[in-house]
Amino acid sequence: MARRPHDAARRAGTLVPALLACLAAACAQIEPPRGGPEDRTPPVLLAVSPDSGAVGLRGVDRLEFTFSEKVEPRPAQRFLKLYPPLEIAKTKWHGRRRAEVLLRDTLPADAVVVVEIPRGLPDAHRVASDRTRRYPIATADSLPAGRVELTAVYHDGAARNAVLELYPAEPESLPWNRRELAHRAEADTSGRLAAEWLAVPGGPWVARLFLDENHDLRAGEDEAQRLLPGTCATTREAPRASLGTIRLFAPRDPGSVRGFYPAVAESARALFGWVAKVAEQDTGFAPVHAGAAAPPRLRISAGDTAVWDQAGPGAVRVILFADLDGDSLLSALPDSNALADSVTWNWEPFAVADSLTVEPGMPLPITLPPVPALGTPCLDAPPPRPTAAAAPDSLAAAPADSTATAPAPGDADDPALREEP
Repeated sequence: MARRPHDAARRAGTLVPALLACLAAACAQIEPPRGGPEDRTPPVLLAVSPDSGAVGLRGVDRLEFTFSEKVEPRPAQRFLKLYPPLEIAKTKWHGRRRAEVLLRDTLPADAVVVVEIPRGLPDAHRVASDRTRRYPIATADSLPAGRVELTAVYHDGAARNAVLELYPAEPESLPWNRRELAHRAEADTSGRLAAEWLAVPGGPWVARLFLDENHDLRAGEDEAQRLLPGTCATTREAPRASLGTIRLFAPRDPGSVRGFYPAVAESARALFGWVAKVAEQDTGFAPVHAGAAAPPRLRISAGDTAVWDQAGPGAVRVILFADLDGDSLLSALPDSNALADSVTWNWEPFAVADSLTVEPGMPLPITLPPVPALGTPCLDAPPPRPTAAAAPDSLAAAPADSTATAPAPGDADDPALREEP
């Protein structure tokens, strides 16, 4: 039967929209340019508004950023960091090259704001930016000259990927890592770091230094890191606070314990001690009969410092004891005050310095606790000690010489072989 013309037209009318939909979907895919080299050039921040270093700003409630190419249109909370933190109301993207960030309020009066665009923002072909841009803007009339600087070293070389973070020293009720990050700086190729545009006077701050090997600006568990001792601050007399050269260590590098034992705490007893690692499910130290499995011990001298190398890292304890029987072991000895018809045992006097934390590669100075005069009861009798072989009795008859040659049968009757009286 012949096909009618309007049937062919109906089929054509249904195919055309389907083809147009397929073409539109194909155009929406982000792909590297065909026929040319793969895009490996990271995007770069070309322009900002307000300008870097601008001062005396009034009524500013938005920031603008222009990039060298199209980038992923993320909300500002995912590519922008402000110090001090300011609330962001909205992010507008214009052509995926220019971002307009609207603030909830205008910039605070008489203040300096450090703007940070961390590395990692990807372009349309998933090539991420490879450098962080950090610059100041101010509603104050000038930029402050405060600065905290140091040089980072790792494995005896420049720590080129080091990151310095400053946290407020207060409130003390909060752990330092739960406080708002105040400033951040990254190392140059020589390992030098400087947190700039700090208030004078400013601080105090708690400083943390870490090696950012995966370039995510976060300290990972497997990355070298240190919380620097004490705090740092800027003053009018010293607006540039130099922390000197700081050495970083791998997370599993052992440290050391340096224990001082006061002279007034001890008599003439012989003291020994060792360092033990504290397990996760630890329930406290309990002495055991060591025997051949005893840990290495170190002699302790009153009024001196004992150094245990290769300690930690992590939680450790130091065990000290008075060696009353001279075997250099923490031993159980018979109780001299026990009843005549019973045998009880007491541990040699010992003391424990507990809940110590050794940082990777770092010395831990402590004051050792005094060893008490008396020991504690030992509920289990110690295993018998090996006895030395008995010495031969010098008055006993000498054994026959096994190397002497016995006379042949009949030789004893031979007059030639008899001894003369």
